[in-house]
This record gives sequence, C-alpha cells and structure tokens, in this order.
Amino acid sequence: LSVALSGTVLSRCPACARNFANIYCNNICSPDQSLFTNVTRVVNHTTAQGQPEFAVVEYQCFYQQDFAD
Repeated sequence: LSVALSGTVLSRCPACARNFANIYCNNICSPDQSLFTNVTRVVNHTTAQGQPEFAVVEYQCFYQQDFAD
C-alpha cells in the first residue's frame, strides 16, 4: 500500500517512483537489514490482540555507494 501511494505522488517521474520502491522494498524485505540499518527510536505498542510489543518509529540506513548509484 505505501509503495502504491508513493507511486501516485511520484508518477510524474517514473525513475523516481522505481528508485523509491526499490529502496523501500530493500529496507522492508532484505534478509540483511542488520548490516545497513540502525534502529534509533522505538515505542511501546499494543497489538489488536492486546499483546505489548515494540514498534520502530525511527531508523538510519547506511548504503554503499554502488547501491545508491
């Protein structure tokens, strides 16, 4: 859903939309997240089932130059 919404905003630039989707998917789905992501802020959150858990609300990503290019 988030990628679809960004696609609407970035529709005037297909390359920008594609680049954003690539970075978003890499951040969310990569099995190697721990190698390039540093969680900087979490909050307590209660699930719909009433279970307490942590939610990440802020993080830093570190990419190699070849990925950024």
